[in-house]
Amino acid sequence: MTNNTVLIPRLHALIGDIASNVPEDLAREIECALKEQQFPPAQPMFFTFLDAIRRGDGEDGQPCTTQMLNAQTLASLGRSLSALTAVLDLLHAAERARVDGNTDEQIGDFHRNGLLLAARQIAHAAQTGLGDAITAVANKPG
Repeated sequence: MTNNTVLIPRLHALIGDIASNVPEDLAREIECALKEQQFPPAQPMFFTFLDAIRRGDGEDGQPCTTQMLNAQTLASLGRSLSALTAVLDLLHAAERARVDGNTDEQIGDFHRNGLLLAARQIAHAAQTGLGDAITAVANKPG
């Protein structure tokens, strides 16, 4: 099920959460009619998306469902997030030194690029591990 506040913001602003009970084709027609009548959405689209993300929508825009993760996956995600935090702290300090410090107080481009690549790789590892864990849970019999 897709997030109605994003797809039909005007109808959602008009009738609230009950909009999710309206059949999708009818909801789209009503949304078009409201748009033609220049009925404004509740808020700018950016904030609608931001609110949807805060409520737990996944990267695909679909609502996230509760997943059970095993201890190994949780430990791996915890390590990845701790490592990512450390790398981002280093990058933040490097940026502050670049902006406010002297040239001899800065790390070089090689090390800054290395930290950026490390952050990307750690985030990718966490995302892959989480995706594998969710796939395993979804495919688990029972």
